[in-house]
Order: sequence, then C-alpha cells, then structure tokens
Amino acid sequence: MKSILFATDIDAFVKNIRPEMGLINLEIYHNLKEIYAIFSSINPGDSDDYRYTWLEVERGPIAAFGDFEDWKESGEVESPDEFEVLWKEYYPDETKWYKFQTSKYKDDLYFYIDGTLICSINTVEEPASVNLTGVDYFKPLVDWLLEKIADEINKLKQDTISYNSYIQQKLPWSKRYGRIKRIDFWDILGDETFRPDIGLGEQLIEKLKKAVESSMKGESKLLSEMTANEFFRICEICYDANNYFKDQSKILSPLEKYLSMADCRDAGLRNIESDSSQAFSEWYQSGSTMGAHPWEICRGGNSTHISLFVSERNGKWAIRLAGSSIVRVEETVRMAVALHENRIPFELSDAEEIVRMVTGNDFIGIVPDTVFPRYCHSLFPKEDRIIDFMNLGFDRDLVPKIVEKTCWYPLEEIKLA
Repeated sequence: MKSILFATDIDAFVKNIRPEMGLINLEIYHNLKEIYAIFSSINPGDSDDYRYTWLEVERGPIAAFGDFEDWKESGEVESPDEFEVLWKEYYPDETKWYKFQTSKYKDDLYFYIDGTLICSINTVEEPASVNLTGVDYFKPLVDWLLEKIADEINKLKQDTISYNSYIQQKLPWSKRYGRIKRIDFWDILGDETFRPDIGLGEQLIEKLKKAVESSMKGESKLLSEMTANEFFRICEICYDANNYFKDQSKILSPLEKYLSMADCRDAGLRNIESDSSQAFSEWYQSGSTMGAHPWEICRGGNSTHISLFVSERNGKWAIRLAGSSIVRVEETVRMAVALHENRIPFELSDAEEIVRMVTGNDFIGIVPDTVFPRYCHSLFPKEDRIIDFMNLGFDRDLVPKIVEKTCWYPLEEIKLA
C-alpha cells in the first residue's frame, strides 16, 4: 500500500521530531539502512559521504492543514473563507519542495530534511527490540521516505538529464542561492529609511573613501603605547561621532560612556591602573580577555555589534574597527571617519566591502528559506565579496521584482555514483 504524506505532515515531522525521542525499533532501523543504500546511487559530495536531492510534496487538501473548528476555537479564524485564506497563506503553491540529505561519519548514518537532523543510526549496533515512545509517530515518515527515495532514484536512473531539468525548472526561487545588487534592491523597496547612502550623505562617504584609501596605502601606523584611559578615549571618539550622548544632562567621562554602550564583559579592564601602559600590557598578556568581550564597544547580537579590537604587534599596538552589519554600518562609518580625522591609526575590517555597501554597489546574498541569513560567507564565491545576506521572504508582490533583478547561481547537478 502506497504511503501518502502531504507537506503539512512533513512540516510537522521536521518541527517536532528529535533524535532522542526513542524513535527507532528494529524494523525502522532496517528501513533506514535500506533508504541509505538506495540513496547511495547518488554521487557523494567531498566530505562525510554527503548526498542530497529535492523532494516535491503535494500540499494536499485543506483537511490536511487542519480542522476548521479547531482553528476557529483558537481564535485564528472566524469563517470557512478565512480558514481557506489562512491555508493558502501557509501553503500558497500546490506543492512544496524539501531538501533530503544523508551523510556518514565512521559507522553512523545521518538523515536530514531541510537541514534538520531527523535521526541517526549506527550501522554496527542494532537497536534493542523494545517498545519505544516515538516509534508509532516516526514510522509513517520512514515508510513514506523509503517509497519516495526509491521512486526518485528510479527517475534519476531512467533519465538523469530530465531529472535535473525538472528540478531546474520547478524548484522555487526561495530554495536557491542568488545575488542582487543592493541599489537594485533599494529601488524595489522604494523606502529611503534604511539607505545608508542617504543617511550618511555624499560628503561623509567621500571622507570614508579617503580614510580607507589611507589605510590601504599602509598609512595607518601603530601606537607605541596603550593604556586603559587611552582605549576609553578612542572609544569616546567613536561614540561622539554618533552623538550617542547628546541628550545627556550629565557630562560623562570616557569610561562612563564605555560602560553605558559596551558589552561590559571587559575582563577587569575598567579596574586596572588607568594611565599605566605596563598595567595594560600585563592585563592584555594575562589571557583574561579569553571568553570576555572588552572590545565590543557597542553591544548587539552576534552579527550586529560593533567592535574596536586592540592587539599587540612587536611591542606596539594596532586598532581594528569592525561593524559591517547593514543595520549598524552607518555608525561604523561615522566612527571610521572620526578616527581618521583625529589621526588615530586604525584598520577597518571589510573596508572596501563597506564602501561598496553604503554606496549600494555591493551584492546582497540570497540564501534558501531554510538557511538563517547570517555568517553565510562560505556559501558564495569569494570573488563576489558578499558580506550581507537575506532570505527571499518579502511581500509576495515584491518577490517577482526581486527575482527578476537577481543573478541566480546554477543548481548543482545531481549525478549517479
């Protein structure tokens, strides 16, 4: 009997299944080994015996989405028409695509759907034949996968070119990688609120270019000494460049400004002898900065903070400013210009990329909707110099315009081993 699962079922499995739930009895174990064996017809990637393909799954009838009365009771909808609208908001297309992946490490096999690990098994040790809590829940997915993967491999073997051509034509743009020029993206949005070229203005951007040019020519020298007070003074230059404290009735010291803006996990920097270069050097050499964040001068998330790093180079001190997130880049630019105008030697991380970003001449990397758009640098060619990423998750009216202006990277061909 053919196993039938709809996109709603697959989404529920991916959301709820955890490998530690007690999912695998002996029958499921052997079915998973068979799935892996069948799937091994696909040529593996370069590492961990990695393979993947795309599975197209029907969204199914509205009944597969849920029961109207349940949704009504929860307050989400009030009428059958509203229920249908909600269903089509969640599942606008008649099919939904999923990336199925397997990998192997030593004796362990791993199975993924859209990058989520759904289970792993050891090829040497069979599971004990006991009643496990999640088996009844997990079995329908494994039965469906066994049939689905066998069917996909048969299609691939019958006509590899047609198989890949179908995926190339049908796979939604939201599942692909692409790049769009930032100024084209700005034009599509039509919103000047988050445009750094407007927020900064031509004059400040020209000053940034000069500062970057000086740095690229090697004109940024090292500081012969560094103290805690000197570091806080340099931080103050950065803070004042952005007028962070313009509404303060009290005049704050550089240290007070640092404590107000920074991450404050400073490893005791605030407590050392403030005007002693020896005290700073001993604090730096002590290793106390490991795991701390003394250089995070503007706190934020993993990719949205601004840092002013200090490092020792042959007895002298180098300063590096870093903050290339699009939501903070205007602040970083003002800091860079202020440091340059105050003759503070420094390096700017991603300097050329930041210049291109604030003028709209860089590319935004578009990643699939299953990839979180942070730290995706390795997913794009180095020569494209992409440091900012997004999903194609905008207003549906804007998506066709974005798709049209995007350069889409070719899909990797799925080949037989």
